[in-house]
Amino acid sequence: MTIKMKFVNVMAFVAIVALSSCVNTTMKDSSSVGKSDTTAQDSVRHRISHPVTIAMNGDMMLGSIKPTRRMPPNDGKDLFRDCDSILKSADVACGNLEGVLADNGTTRKRPGPLSFSFMMPTRFVNLMVDAGYDFMGIANNHIFDFYDAGIQSTIKTLKDAGIGVAGTKDCETSVKEINGVKYGFCAFGHEDYSLKTQDTVTVARIVKQLRKDCDIVIVCFHGGAEGTSKRHVPYGTEYFHGMDRGDVRKFAHLCIDSGADIVYGHGPHVPRGMELYNDHLIAYSLGNFATMGMSTAGQTGHAPLLVARLGPDGKFLDGKIHSFLQGSLTGPRRDPTNAVPKDMRELTLSDFKDNKLNITDDGTITRL
Repeated sequence: MTIKMKFVNVMAFVAIVALSSCVNTTMKDSSSVGKSDTTAQDSVRHRISHPVTIAMNGDMMLGSIKPTRRMPPNDGKDLFRDCDSILKSADVACGNLEGVLADNGTTRKRPGPLSFSFMMPTRFVNLMVDAGYDFMGIANNHIFDFYDAGIQSTIKTLKDAGIGVAGTKDCETSVKEINGVKYGFCAFGHEDYSLKTQDTVTVARIVKQLRKDCDIVIVCFHGGAEGTSKRHVPYGTEYFHGMDRGDVRKFAHLCIDSGADIVYGHGPHVPRGMELYNDHLIAYSLGNFATMGMSTAGQTGHAPLLVARLGPDGKFLDGKIHSFLQGSLTGPRRDPTNAVPKDMRELTLSDFKDNKLNITDDGTITRL
């Protein structure tokens, strides 16, 4: 793994605005700043000549100021203390932002036992920057908690901080060049205000376009039913409180078939198993990671941080599930018992009969 190159005062942004899309291209390798744009002929599949590492985790809600206050101690500065070295050591780090970044607004939800809204203060974007995140997906069922104003505040806050963002109809993809490698990132959910996993035409179009433009394509998705009884990946469409939560197997396979190099999910609030499909890794749910004030009972407290190493052709080489556990307001803390990879190994063996992955007790992942 190579430490990502950081800039303190110099950051170059190139915004590529297309119909119904929002693409951020950020140069993080100083040797490439100022060079002319690559030609369409050069922007072909997998131009790189070395492996890359990608760190991924599930839901993040770092604290909420409205409508119910759920704020971590020390203004959140300790949330990522146990895992930031892993995030920074990966070539790329990605997460899912389960809520909005805003400082004011009115929730669209009525009070009730199953009604939750999450507003993180905009200053908390600095916690993600300092932890080492490069991309955030926002295609989930909480990004519209404070209407369109909340979405736009979130997009602007992330982009202004240099974090790539994707997942809504007016912000489809994000592209970053990091240390000479061009990464394409997209995110899908199950709500009408997100790019939907069920819209197979749009999914294929977006992934195929990123495949043409980028060396490595990463797909993030929010899908599947919720809760500790939904740890297994079923066949067919999943429903939760009557809502269509997508056919996650069909979706993930479509993404790989359309050109994605790796696919990772979240949404059930618990980890699920993984699959090696056509030599590419699919993590069906990485559960929760930093969700302040939410349930941490049982597997809902399991907080995997998955690091995958991909070859120059984008195929999975090996990886590791770093085992973390959550407390109510602590963020991910190291788990000396390695409960999380053991759980994900059992789910992988149970749900994928043609399993091609070996997961050891310490979380090391190799191909069979």
